[in-house]
Amino acid sequence: MCVVIHGMERICYVLPKVKGKARNTLSEEEENKLIGNVYTEMEEKRKTRFKDITTWKCKGVSRKYSFEMPIPHGQHRFLKVKYPASMPPLPAQLTGNTFECVFGANQSMLELFILKRKLKGPCWVTINGFKKVTDYRRSWAKHEISIENPKDLNVTIDDLNKPSPPMVSMAFTMKCAKNQHNTNEIAMMSCIVNSKINQDGPTKEENFQSFTLVRKLD
Repeated sequence: MCVVIHGMERICYVLPKVKGKARNTLSEEEENKLIGNVYTEMEEKRKTRFKDITTWKCKGVSRKYSFEMPIPHGQHRFLKVKYPASMPPLPAQLTGNTFECVFGANQSMLELFILKRKLKGPCWVTINGFKKVTDYRRSWAKHEISIENPKDLNVTIDDLNKPSPPMVSMAFTMKCAKNQHNTNEIAMMSCIVNSKINQDGPTKEENFQSFTLVRKLD
């Protein structure tokens, strides 16, 4: 099954620039003033440099940082920026007079969706309000559906201990031959398919099917 997800939003976190004081010694009033300055500059950049981003929503939030940049580990104030994923991403190395960097500018929508919906590996999910896709399909899946809101897909807590469905796997090998232009073309392909692989442990039954495809050479 393929699920097409509409309504995704890009989420970025802009770290204010602190001058003359340690970041962890700022008062709440000082932090809010820094966030306001960051918003003013970001809005100016949006209107002048990033005109394809026609709208966004911003607010000050607290988030914890513990990675490789020379920023004290712990909780800090950021300007959170959200806007539709159909609009282009911000540059990953974007900086300004009032902010040091932007986190999440180049994050893929798939990664963001997995993190937001807490999809920790193979699991059962519940999908609400979906529509079956019949025209302009985006995959070769047997069933393709679409949802208008990412929050319509949720991990199904009640089925955590339910056995996983069998998985279909195919391995193949190809043989190539030179054509009249002295370039390689696929001449033959052999495939082996197992239609009942156990995802929770070793597969005891061998349900193999095999076939070979050979094309006529010019």
